Amino acid sequence: MKHFTVLTLFASLLSTFSIHAEPVVYQFKNVQPAVEQRLQQALKSDEYWMTISGKALKQGVELPFSAQNSFVRVAPKFDVANTQFVEPLDVSALSLTPNSKVLTKVNRAQVEQVFAQKEMNDAGFTDGSVALKVKSQHALQQLTLKTNQYLIDDAKYLVHVKEKHSDVVLAVAANNRSIQSANKLAYQSLSFTDNATQIKTMSAKLISPTNEKVTVDITNNHFNFDKALAYFGAINGLYELELQIDAQRANMPVKRSLKIPFVNFKQTAKALPNVTFSASQSHIEAKVPLMVNDAGRFSLQATLQGSNDGVRFYDIATVEMAKELNGDDSLSLPFTTRARYSSYRLNNMVLKDQSRLLVLQTPQKLFRPSI
Repeated sequence: MKHFTVLTLFASLLSTFSIHAEPVVYQFKNVQPAVEQRLQQALKSDEYWMTISGKALKQGVELPFSAQNSFVRVAPKFDVANTQFVEPLDVSALSLTPNSKVLTKVNRAQVEQVFAQKEMNDAGFTDGSVALKVKSQHALQQLTLKTNQYLIDDAKYLVHVKEKHSDVVLAVAANNRSIQSANKLAYQSLSFTDNATQIKTMSAKLISPTNEKVTVDITNNHFNFDKALAYFGAINGLYELELQIDAQRANMPVKRSLKIPFVNFKQTAKALPNVTFSASQSHIEAKVPLMVNDAGRFSLQATLQGSNDGVRFYDIATVEMAKELNGDDSLSLPFTTRARYSSYRLNNMVLKDQSRLLVLQTPQKLFRPSI
């Protein structure tokens, strides 16, 4: 059985069908397996990030750590709107020191390796990042990140801490789509994987592919939006909810950040059950009526099944058809096969909105006793 996750679901819609303006029909060489659309996702985080000012970085920023081996990345955040200059970072000017004035074997942290901007760029970080690899004998501690480099006070910098092999792991199970009319996204669980870490505060920020400004609050296992999301589908990318979690473990602070991607869903079209079949010498055509709420290009994939007793149905072939629809219409799926059964049905039907990258229906069986 095929599975669609939020990361692969929308990429799968970018088939060759979507680049044609005219109707396109394709019969697969083999019967296609059933498609299951997963409506939930499981995410984990052993990292956190924050945005700080140049002034704060010069004064020193306290960073909580929960692993003996950590990776600290610092990158300038360019303000596209104001085109503000942000000073490139000198990694040799950065330091990480314990908050305690007295260094002992327990609280000593060692910067094991530094990565300058060129090395980070060669590794694929093209945002001006520099990084520190930190090793410590003590997992739970706070270190102060500081620079002695001259920086503009109100310049913005991203600090990203990755704590590999940390025992502090945030786990979230959430829906991967919101319903356009609901103004919220549900989550099933949000907690740390160990009982020793307790959440103190959490907040969420919406990141919109169309730069909407929407306030988010968290109540009753829902992320609630203060207004309806204007954009639906995934043609311009996904929405994201960015979580910031402050927690405590053994009386020491810990932090975690996590992004939840999701699509804002709308039922732009729907396949109706009154499908009809017709047969010729070499083809069986299944005509599926569609109720279309928003004009666009839609595709329908289904497997034809046949039976002689109405009980045992056998797979025959899988066909997909794509067509531009401006209102209620139908899609006629032509299956190249001889009529050798007394009754037919469509199985494993998948309806997609290719204009907006939405999976609208999956799977379905559409019955008709005979042709």
